[in-house]
Amino acid sequence: MLTLWRHLTWPAWRDQPGRVILAIVAVMLGVALAYGVHLLNGAALTEFARAARGINGQPDVIVRAATGSLTDADYAELLNRPEVVAANPVIEVQALWPGQPGPEWRGVYIRLIGLDPLALLAAANADRPLAPELTPQVDGDGDNRLPGDNLVHLNAAARARLPANATMLKLRVLRPGHTEPDDIELTIGGRIAAGSAPLGVLDIADAQVLFGRLGSLDRIDVQLAPGTDATAWAKTLPERWRAAPPEDEGARLSDLTRAYRVNLGLLALMALFTGSFLVYAVLSLATAQRLPQWALVGVLGVSARMRWRLILMEGLVIGVAGTLLGLVMGLGLAAGALKLMGSDLGLHGASGASTELLLNQPLLWPTLAYAALGLAAALVAAVAPALTVRRIAPALVLKGLGLPAGRTLPAWVGLALLALGAALAGLPPVLQDTPVGAYLAMLCLLAGGLALVPALVRGLTAMLARLPASALLLLARERSRDQATEARRSLAGVLVALALAVAMTVMIGSFRNSLERWLDQALPADLYVRSALRNAGGADITPAPLLPTLIERLAHLPEVARSAPQLTTRLRLAPGSEAVALTARELGTGTLPLVERWDGAVVTDATAVWVNEAGRDRDGLQPGHVFTAQLVSSGRDVKLQVRGVWRDYSRQNTALWMDLPDYRRLSGDTTITELALWLQPGATTDAARKALRALAGDDVETAASGELRTLSLKIFDRSFAITVWLQAVALAVGLFGVIASQSAQALARKREFGLLRHLGLSRRDLTRLLLIEAGLTGGAGALAGLGLGLGLSVVLVYVVNPQSFHWSMELSLPGMRLAALVGLAFAAAVGASLLAGRRALGGDAVRAVREDA
Repeated sequence: MLTLWRHLTWPAWRDQPGRVILAIVAVMLGVALAYGVHLLNGAALTEFARAARGINGQPDVIVRAATGSLTDADYAELLNRPEVVAANPVIEVQALWPGQPGPEWRGVYIRLIGLDPLALLAAANADRPLAPELTPQVDGDGDNRLPGDNLVHLNAAARARLPANATMLKLRVLRPGHTEPDDIELTIGGRIAAGSAPLGVLDIADAQVLFGRLGSLDRIDVQLAPGTDATAWAKTLPERWRAAPPEDEGARLSDLTRAYRVNLGLLALMALFTGSFLVYAVLSLATAQRLPQWALVGVLGVSARMRWRLILMEGLVIGVAGTLLGLVMGLGLAAGALKLMGSDLGLHGASGASTELLLNQPLLWPTLAYAALGLAAALVAAVAPALTVRRIAPALVLKGLGLPAGRTLPAWVGLALLALGAALAGLPPVLQDTPVGAYLAMLCLLAGGLALVPALVRGLTAMLARLPASALLLLARERSRDQATEARRSLAGVLVALALAVAMTVMIGSFRNSLERWLDQALPADLYVRSALRNAGGADITPAPLLPTLIERLAHLPEVARSAPQLTTRLRLAPGSEAVALTARELGTGTLPLVERWDGAVVTDATAVWVNEAGRDRDGLQPGHVFTAQLVSSGRDVKLQVRGVWRDYSRQNTALWMDLPDYRRLSGDTTITELALWLQPGATTDAARKALRALAGDDVETAASGELRTLSLKIFDRSFAITVWLQAVALAVGLFGVIASQSAQALARKREFGLLRHLGLSRRDLTRLLLIEAGLTGGAGALAGLGLGLGLSVVLVYVVNPQSFHWSMELSLPGMRLAALVGLAFAAAVGASLLAGRRALGGDAVRAVREDA
C-alpha cells in the first residue's frame, strides 16, 4: 500500500506542491487558531486564580460577618476553638495615592491589606503557609522587617510608581464616620510578590488605627487541624458568621467570562471547519487530475477498497503535517496575543501578562484533543474524494466518460434542516448560560443551506430560459442543471465562511449600534463627578460620599447649568447572599433604556425598582415580581416590586435602579457618591474641570460623557478585534477553497473543452461559457451565503447574546460591508473559474480528445 501511495501520489505532489501546501496551511491555520485561543483562555483563568491566591492566601476557611464587620472578640473566639490551628485577621482598604507634580502623574488607587505577620510566620513554619505572596521578601532591597510601626511592604506595581529614593508613602483615606479625608504617612519597607495592581501590606494593629477601624475586621483566614472537614466545620459556627472555604476567584471570573470564551473558541473552530472544505477541494483537484491513473490501476487489479484507503492516506498525511505545524503556530500565536492584549483576551485591556502562563496549565489533553480535531478535519475532507475514486468504473473512465454523477439530496431535506434549526433556536440555555440549542441551530441552518444549493442553482438556471436563445446559453443551462450537486461541493467552503462572516458582521454591527444608542441614554449629562476616595471596607468597596458642601459649591459653579445627584450602593437579595449593585438617582433627570415595563397591578406597600436583564434572567426578577431585600448601608429589610427591565451593557451580573427619594426614605442615607452636571451654553469641559480641580483637588474624579463614550467604544472594538481577525482568516480559507474547487472542475473538463473546440467553438466562446457558468454557481453561492448569514445573525442577535451575556440589542444591517463580503465571494468564484478555465482551454484540451480517439 505504501509503495502504491508513493508511486501514485508523490509525483503529483511534487509537480503541484502549491495545492498541497495550501491544504496543509488550511489545516495549520485552523488548528493554530483553535489551539491558540484555548491556550489564551487557559492563561486567563490561570492568571485569575494566581492573583486570587496571592491576595486571599491559602486558608481552609474564610470567616466573615453575616452583616457588618467582625470584631477582635470574634477573632479571639475563633482562636479558642480546638479545630483551629492558625488564624489571620485581615482588613482591606483602597487608599488614594494623590498625584505628584508633573504632566504624566495622576492620582491612583493602592490596595492596603492589614494582617497579622506572626500568624503568617507560624503557618509558614508549619509548612502550611496562609498567604506566602503577602510575606515580605528578604532580598537585600528595602526594609525587610516584619510589618509594624507604620511600615508598609509594597509589590512591584506600587514600587514602579515611587519617586526615586523615596522612603515615605503619603496616602489619603476616608475613615468610617468621617466626611473629610485624612492624610496618612507610611514608611516604605520591603517587597511582596502578590498582585499586578498597586498593593501594600502592613500590620493589622497599624491598619486599625490608621483607618479608624479599631476593634473591626473584614475577614479572618483560618487553617484547621489536619483531617477536619472545612465545609462541615463551617456549618457549626454561629449564625452571625458567614464561613466557607475560600472562594475560587478563578472559578468566579471563569463564570463571568465563560460566554465570551466559549463564543471565541467556537469562532476559532470555524477556521478549522472551513479549512476542511479547502482540504476537500485540494484532494478533489488531485483526484480529477489523476483520474486516468486511478482508472488504470483499477484495471490492473487495485481494488476499490484499496483506492479508498490511498485517498484517505493522502488526507491523513496532510492532516498530520498541518496539525503539527498548527500546534506549534498556536503556541506562538497565544504567546504573541498574550503580550499584545493581556491575559483577559482584550476584555479590559490588561497588559504585562507573562507568557509563562501558557505553560502553567494542563497541556497534554488539550494538545491531544486539538491534534485529533485537526486529523479528523483532514480525514473527513478526504472522504468525499475517496468515495469518488471508489465508485468509478475504470473502463468507462479510460474511455473519457469522466467522474461519476454526484448524488443529490432532495430539497425537502434542506427545508427540514432549516425548520429544525429554527426550533432548536428556541431552546433555553444550559450549562451555566451556554446556548447549546442556538449553536446546534446554527449548524442545522448551515447544513440546510448547503443542501438547498442545488435547488438554488437550478432556479437561477431556469431564468436563463427567458433570455434570447443561443448555443452558449443552452450549453450553460444544461451544464449547470446537470452539475448542480457539484456546485454545492465546490461552493461549500466559501458558502460556510461567507455565511459566518455575514452573521458576525451583522452581530457586531448591531451590538455596536445598540451600544451607541445605549450610551446616549445612559450618559445624558455633559460631565460626571465622583469622589476619588473609597469607603474603608474590604467586603464591599464603594465610592466614598461627596461632601455636602462640595456638592452645593459644584452646583453653583458659573459653568454649570444644572446638576443631578446619584448614589451607588449595594443590596442583598437574600440574607447572607452576595451583594449586588444598587443605583439610586432621581429618575426624572434621565430616561432608563427600558426593554420591558410592568403595566399590571402595583403593590402599594412595595417600593418600585428596575432591574437589568441579568437580574431578570439569573435571579428571576421578572416585571411585577415582589420580593424582600436587605440594604447593605443600613441593614434594613425592604419590600420591593420590579416595575421594569433595563438594558445594561456595563455588567453581566444583577444590578438594580431605584428612585433617589425612595432610597433615602427607606435607608435614611442622604449621601451622594456621584454628580451629573449639565454645562451652560458655551461653557467648555476643560473650563469646568479646571474649576472643579480648584474646589476639590485630587479628591474627585471627573469624566466627560464624550470621553466615556469613546472609552466604551474603544473597549468594545478591542474586545471584538480578535473576533474580526478570526472571521477574516476563516473567510480567506473559504475563498481559497472555492478557487481550488473551481480548478478541480475545470481540469476535469479538459476533454469536454477539447470536444467543443473540435465542434467549432473558439477559446473566446468557451471563456464566455465559463463566465456564464461561474456567474450562476458563484451567484448561487453568494446569495445562499448572504441568506444563511442573515439567518445566523438573527440567532446570534436574538438568542446567543441574550442567553450568553444577558444583553439584548436591535438588529442592524451594515449594507456596505455586507455588499463587500458578498461581492468578494462572488468575484472569487468567478475569477477562480476563469483562471482555471484558461489552463484547461490550452492545447492539452485538444490533445486530450485526440488521445481519447
